[in-house]
Amino acid sequence: MSTSRCVLALVLLLSWPRAAAHAEVIVRWDLDQVPPRESLDISTLVIPASKPAAAREAVARGFRVYLEVDVSALPEAPALADGVSGVVVRGSVSAGQLDELRLRAPGARVLSIDERGMWPHIRLNPVALRDNVLQVASRSAQPWMDSNAVFVRITAPGPNGAPLLLSPAWEPTTVADTRHGPALEDYLVAIAEAGSFGHDLVLRLHEGFERRLLLGQPAARADWQEIRRYLEFYSWDLPRRYRRISNVAVVSADPMGSIEILRLLTRHNLPFEQLAPDDLRAEALKGFAIVVLLDPLTPAQIRPLTAFAHDGGTVVLNGPPPGVAWEGAVPLVKNERHAAYGVGSGRVLELLESIDDPDAFALSMREVLGPERRVVDVWNGITVLVAPYEDANADTVLVTVLDYAHDAQPIPVRVAGAFSSAHYESPESGPALLPLQHRNGHTEFVLPALRVGGRVFLTREHERR
Repeated sequence: MSTSRCVLALVLLLSWPRAAAHAEVIVRWDLDQVPPRESLDISTLVIPASKPAAAREAVARGFRVYLEVDVSALPEAPALADGVSGVVVRGSVSAGQLDELRLRAPGARVLSIDERGMWPHIRLNPVALRDNVLQVASRSAQPWMDSNAVFVRITAPGPNGAPLLLSPAWEPTTVADTRHGPALEDYLVAIAEAGSFGHDLVLRLHEGFERRLLLGQPAARADWQEIRRYLEFYSWDLPRRYRRISNVAVVSADPMGSIEILRLLTRHNLPFEQLAPDDLRAEALKGFAIVVLLDPLTPAQIRPLTAFAHDGGTVVLNGPPPGVAWEGAVPLVKNERHAAYGVGSGRVLELLESIDDPDAFALSMREVLGPERRVVDVWNGITVLVAPYEDANADTVLVTVLDYAHDAQPIPVRVAGAFSSAHYESPESGPALLPLQHRNGHTEFVLPALRVGGRVFLTREHERR
């Protein structure tokens, strides 16, 4: 039996109850030696199957071990016993393969990594190194942002409804980066992103950082304490306990094909909900201010979109519809770029040019909404993403805030609605009340020196009556 198969058999014979499915960050360890569990102060490690010594030592030190197995090794893996800690499968794995693993080890936790995720960061330098090849980012007035927020939003949940599990690889940009690995803030941004948008993360530690931790070097221990602080702060997994707030609906049969448009909408803090074309019904559009149709308009969609516009909504069409869709509508504007029609108390905007510049399109959608209909606005933070949520009774609004550039500067925020209090907290500071200002049905406040991530709990004014 191969070494990796022996380790798999060893770990899968362990008895450990299945953990409930929830968004979490699990640390991956690659070295053969493992620090004491009390030193790392975490309960679970992901160990590659190619590291049998590390798996044995982690088990001996009392860690819950999830073995990372490449999908190509699954056919050779031995039968899985009951009471396993868990298996993390890397590679393109089918639902049938995962089900087979679960049958071989009833009660085991079986996870699969979606390898399409990216390490979240800001490319302040337009030249980046990817697979040992220098690549130049697109020219933009803003820093280039690598974020998983949209990918998580439009990708279906994992098996059994579990959150999407990502494990992106960090990529160096200089020779020094290759040797030293990610900066502390790089790890913190990755953890904060998972906690802000509600996906699972297998956090890969750089080999050099692992070695410094094993040696107990003071700087490495200090960095690890910060990482632990973020792991604890985001372990509450709050986004999955609330529902998203958005008033923009994006209709597309292939959201991955339009992901750059969706990323720029998110980049400009326009929270959206993605709808499939078959879901385009009048009842599904209630509560939205804008419906953006990225696919060609079909005759079956004209009636619900017309009703939506009549009720005051704005419809944005990516291209002119076949025939005259808005018979009797009042033309408001018509030029080489777009045509706008008044329909009832709303309007229809037909784009007559393809969306070649997603950034310009997202900015135009902000203008179409106008400040009075935006769910959230952020100033002084072009690298800051916010995600608004509310509880089931809409009494409390949760706003997660994440600065991918970790600039540690004050961030003014405006949220739609009248709120009586705002409690702000971050991994660096406990809950604190923020001063509020109310203007035109919105509440404004300033986040003090946002380092990486934080969250705000807003209480609606009627709660104090």
